[in-house]
Amino acid sequence: MPETPKSETPGSGFWDGKIFKLRDFACNPGRGSVKNVDYEQTMGRLTLRYVLKGELADLDAQHLRVELSSWELRVNRCTGGEAGIETTVPITPLSGDLLGDVRRELSWWVLEKEANGDNVFTMELGKREHKVWSTLWKVGLNHHRKTHFGWNNNQKASIKKAEEMLVRVKAGRLSKAETDPFIMSREILCSGLEDGQDDAVATMRIHLDPAATQKACESVCLANLFGLDVTERYLKLFIRGDERSPILMGELGGPCVPDLTRWEIVKAQAPSDDPAGRSASGFSNCLQITIAKAKESRRRWPRILTESEHTLERDAAPESLEDLKVAPRPKSPDRTGWTPADHAKESKAKGDACFKKNDWRDAIVYYTRAIGHTPEDEKLYSNRAACYTKLKKFEKALTDAKKCVALKPNWPKAYFRQGQALRGLERFDEAVVAFKDGRFRDPSNPDWEKEIEKTEDERDKFDAYLREQRRLKREADLTTELNEASVVAEREAMVAVAEQALRAGKSRKEAGELAQKGAELAKQRVHEMGNKKKAMMVEDDYEANEPAPYRIVHEDGTIHPKGFAHTDKGTYHLGMVVMNAERPPTSQPWVEIRHPSRLRWTQGCAQLRLKVTLPESVSSAAEVEVKLTPTSIHIGTAGNSDPVVAGDFERKVDPQGENYSWYLIPDEKPAVLEVTIDKDASEVYQTFSYGTLLWPRLFNDDIQLGEGLFEADLTDLPPHLLEKWRREQDRSSKQSMDDRKRRQRLTEEEIMEETSRNWNDEFARHGMATRFDTNEDRMIENYRQ
Repeated sequence: MPETPKSETPGSGFWDGKIFKLRDFACNPGRGSVKNVDYEQTMGRLTLRYVLKGELADLDAQHLRVELSSWELRVNRCTGGEAGIETTVPITPLSGDLLGDVRRELSWWVLEKEANGDNVFTMELGKREHKVWSTLWKVGLNHHRKTHFGWNNNQKASIKKAEEMLVRVKAGRLSKAETDPFIMSREILCSGLEDGQDDAVATMRIHLDPAATQKACESVCLANLFGLDVTERYLKLFIRGDERSPILMGELGGPCVPDLTRWEIVKAQAPSDDPAGRSASGFSNCLQITIAKAKESRRRWPRILTESEHTLERDAAPESLEDLKVAPRPKSPDRTGWTPADHAKESKAKGDACFKKNDWRDAIVYYTRAIGHTPEDEKLYSNRAACYTKLKKFEKALTDAKKCVALKPNWPKAYFRQGQALRGLERFDEAVVAFKDGRFRDPSNPDWEKEIEKTEDERDKFDAYLREQRRLKREADLTTELNEASVVAEREAMVAVAEQALRAGKSRKEAGELAQKGAELAKQRVHEMGNKKKAMMVEDDYEANEPAPYRIVHEDGTIHPKGFAHTDKGTYHLGMVVMNAERPPTSQPWVEIRHPSRLRWTQGCAQLRLKVTLPESVSSAAEVEVKLTPTSIHIGTAGNSDPVVAGDFERKVDPQGENYSWYLIPDEKPAVLEVTIDKDASEVYQTFSYGTLLWPRLFNDDIQLGEGLFEADLTDLPPHLLEKWRREQDRSSKQSMDDRKRRQRLTEEEIMEETSRNWNDEFARHGMATRFDTNEDRMIENYRQ
């Protein structure tokens, strides 16, 4: 196979006579050297060149063993061993883990003598991904070499694929049929065309169908799919192996500079009228061609490219671009005196011929021309809708089908086209209605029942698929939350246990060991609660993205360990309220709800804090409106009557409180509004227990939260109330210590006697007949007897 002429930059193109040809995509860096191994690369291939020296200088291909996997290259020198057993010695500069994955079936190597006598090893590797390599070898840990430990049957390591195993590669270059195989036709691969220009350059962008591109790349590199030939006035873009049926071919709007033509694969959105061509992320691969205009034609061209009629016909284009200028054109019929109906009839006949050959794209072109002449012909819209359906462009097919129904409401085939398009859009109920409308107008045709049954079967399969996706999403979300909560619980448990151990006089080593045990116990508790929650998870018909009633999270939105305290009434926490008087709680939970938009809230004893996610259109505080009353709040945006957040509070607040404020948090996208609100002062001053100041919910229609979820933050109380609480705590602590010391002087019988009397007093206070026996009761009973 003759070598491709080399250009100054790999992949930048080469001249073949008067034609400038592009067969690969240039990248930067295009060349490099690692340990005397020179390499050059394009987006689709990487070529190694290594001069064998010293004792390797006289080797031939028979004495080399080249082994290749999808990520590893091994080049060994073969030597004779004992008893005729072949042994191998690795050639270190040519052996190692590659930076990226390669295609073994598109790779080759040769060992050749150059004119200067050097013995040169050359190897070309076909890249698996369309991307630049920054170097040749992988440095550090390779993920392919990671050892997998399977803890159960579901976590067993996957079986090694054939492409990941080292296999010997024979010497020799690939043939042209192997490097340029015909993979896919233009009708399947290409989904749209855009163009634009300025005075200096003209740009054409060919949108590629995501599913077809993915299927094509299973066989070849993306960079090996296309070929581009350019002369001063003509251009031809084709799929390699299918040169006679080009994607684009014709005369440019003016002279260009061929060797300045550049092409690249870019990500772009499909045209707005072609939603079927978009990938899930909204962007798909496109082939972008940039043509540099010659100096004398640097102006806006009337048309960037005037396509040749050969482009519309399969296997009709000349192989060489030079033959395009002299290719004989068939004599056009005499169209003098033709009516629009005659022109439409001619175009329809060409479209029908393409339709029979399954050339849907070309058929659409001819049917569109015919519609331009006779826009009231319903059959043309029906035929074009059929072509769009074949190309899976169901939105366009539905538009044509609706036009067809509007032009001829009693035509059954119009409803058949409409039903097909709706079924392709997964609007199954509407599709069934369309087919039933067709059956009503053509009751003798048995095919209507088949179409209805087929649609209902597809709907059932689609519903089952959605249910399974919802289940998988719930499990994935639960696993993510469980992992986040485990990390947080372990960290908090380690800190708390270590501090307590050090305060108790333990050494640092002992404190560290206790902290590790505490972290393990905390992780175990979180996993037990997570498993209990997973066991209670049931299948339902709600959408996977439907928000839960609320989530218990940290301030930044990550899951809080208390979010896994699960009961049959909801996810909430029940326990003793922790009182914090010296400093604010270190891990106060936030509750995330929707009312109707998303917000997070938390509380102390005297204050509420809210964080509200605003619409993406909000960019400044001037666009936000906050209305606060003693019993409600309303947050909206200027010029929009729909509230972002609105609701009636569980208890009263103080709109005139000294801490009431709101502002937009800087550098948040979308914008986040933080609001601080004072609770009603009368409630704060009149309470007998500060733990009761914690609200069980924010709004009166929210789900009740359990006691103990929030810690009582006493630091936000007025100073004199906080000082009063501290004095009460000190008095209570002193009384408790005195009582403890007094009890230490009592006998066990005296302690039991005192305890029984205390319980009897409590029973009597509440009117209960229950009593414990005491010595006093026994003495009275003996006296009565």
